[in-house]
Formats: sequence, structure tokens, C-alpha cells
Amino acid sequence: MTPAANESSTNFASIDIGSHTIRLLIASLVNSAQIIPVRVERAITRLARGFQSSQELSSSSMESSIHVLKTYRDLLSHHKVGYVACGATGVVRRADNSAEFLEKVRASVGLDISILSEDSEATLSAKGILSVLPDNRNLKLLFDLGGSSTEFLLVDPRQTGPIWSQSIFLGAATVTEKHLADDPPKTESVKLAVKFIGNQIEQTLSRVQHSLKQVGATLEDVLLVGTAGTATTLASMYLETNNYQAHRINGLVLGENWLSDITQQLAGLTIGERQRIRGLEKGREDIILGGALIILEILYAMKKQQLTVTDAGLLEGLLLDLIEKQRGMPHVLLNPLTWHWEER
Repeated sequence: MTPAANESSTNFASIDIGSHTIRLLIASLVNSAQIIPVRVERAITRLARGFQSSQELSSSSMESSIHVLKTYRDLLSHHKVGYVACGATGVVRRADNSAEFLEKVRASVGLDISILSEDSEATLSAKGILSVLPDNRNLKLLFDLGGSSTEFLLVDPRQTGPIWSQSIFLGAATVTEKHLADDPPKTESVKLAVKFIGNQIEQTLSRVQHSLKQVGATLEDVLLVGTAGTATTLASMYLETNNYQAHRINGLVLGENWLSDITQQLAGLTIGERQRIRGLEKGREDIILGGALIILEILYAMKKQQLTVTDAGLLEGLLLDLIEKQRGMPHVLLNPLTWHWEER
């Protein structure tokens, strides 16, 4: 039986400001034991658009993001949220004018944004991912693939933090801008994108192997888990559903053969043709190929034949961390609170 949200409950919220998307999660903590999401929102604002050429956030992308954040502020008020955690990552962390963006948000929206360090983002992402996986006895190699960056984490769920983590400036949007701007992309451009991605991930692979060696393990001992926009969109495409449901995504396994086939299909389609694919989120059709190529190269580098996908990640980790702080709970990777996702 589902606990009533007004029964010994408090509403918390987290906001994840990424390079491509801004997401909101509002949830009730019921009887200090169970988290019931009551509102989940996401909006594509493309803060990373044009960043590689200017190293700054554009005025238009900042305004689009502020507009979305004003909408979220109204939802926080409507749901009587008592506590909010708002974290920015990726391109906001790197932009020369990030302080200007944060001040504009504070002045026009009334939200205080924390720019998360790479280490903080890694720990919070791991906390969110692990909170929805059914089996947390073994080592896991997690990756959070965003618009402009990818965070890798090697995790033993029984420890208080990741064994190793690294953020690389490689994302679905940045690969698209650099190599896949044509519509449809030229075959040679796709090959150059794959080579570029492979070189970036090769350096990460050596660090993963070194960290595994230190704990007496190999790549065969770890489960590969991916989260964020590209991974969850591919999962939605696999399910062929336009009715996105987080509980159906969490723990879904995608095989290498299917990932290779869908990536090849995407490479041959125009942006307009991709829009007709069931499950492909509107606004992601131009960058989904770049993201899919990154995921395939990660699989090849890590010698894995399948990928486990979770919808949960940084957004849920921010919320769990907020509850821990407000309730005086210990900060651990494997939080004892459980999620109850309403089917819709």
C-alpha cells in the first residue's frame, strides 16, 4: 500500500542544471523512510550551444534557462517545497561568464545555484544511480553522459565514496557541434567523430584499469551502468514508447548489437527523419547520434556486450544528499531510503 503524501511527509526538491537540459524533481519524504516523487520536469535549454567557440554561455541560452527556472520556481511554490538543492555542472563549471549567469538567476528567480565540483558531481551521481539498482553487491563502472561532459565513476557500493572518478569534456552536444553538423552527417564526418571519441575514452580506459588493479579486480568484474539524456533516450527508443516512465528505464539492459544497429540507423537519417522515431525525445534528435557514438565507444573500450541504464543519477543524488543534510543522516553512497514511483 502506498503511503499518503501528507502522512508525516515533507516536500523536497532538486534541480540539475546541465549543459543541454535542466531537470526538476519534487518528492515527498514519507515517514522518514520512503521517497515518493510528485513532480518530475525536464526542459532542453542548450546552455552549451556555441560554447566551444566562445568559452561563454550565450545570452539566448541563459535567457531560455532562466525562463525554465522561473517555471520551476512556481512549481516549488505550488507543491509547498520546504527544501531545495540546485546544482550546475558541465558547461556552467567551465564557462568564463558563469558568475554572470548565477547572479542573473539569483536576481530574477530567487534561486541560489551551487556549481558542483567534479568530485561532488561524481559522488552525487553515484548516490542517485545506486539508489535504484536492485543488486549493489559488486563493483560498478558508472558513467553520466551529458551535453558537454561525461563523468566516469568506479564504485564499490559498500564504500563512502567512489574508488575513482574522472570528468572528460566529451558530450553529445559537443561531439555534434565539432563533427556532425551536416544533415545528414557525412560518412567521413562520422568516422572522424568515432576516432575523436575513441582517443578521449582510451585515456580514461587506462585510468580505469589502473584503479581496478589497485583493488585486485579487472574489467570482467564490473557492471557497466549509464545514465543521463543519451542513455535514457536510447532506452526509451528501445521500449518504443513516447510515454516516458522512469521506473521502466531503471535497470533496463541494452545489448551491444541493438546499440550498434540503432546508431547505424541514426547516422543515415536526417534530423527530420529522426523525429519520427518512437521514444526519441523532441529536442534531442540532432545530438542523439553523437551521444550514441560515445556510448558505443565506451562499450568497446570496456569490452562489454551490454549496458545497464538508469534514469536516476545526479538529480536523485542531489535530493538524497539534501534529505541527509536536513535530517542529520550519515552521508553514504548507498542511502537506506527507498523510492516509490507511481505508475502513470
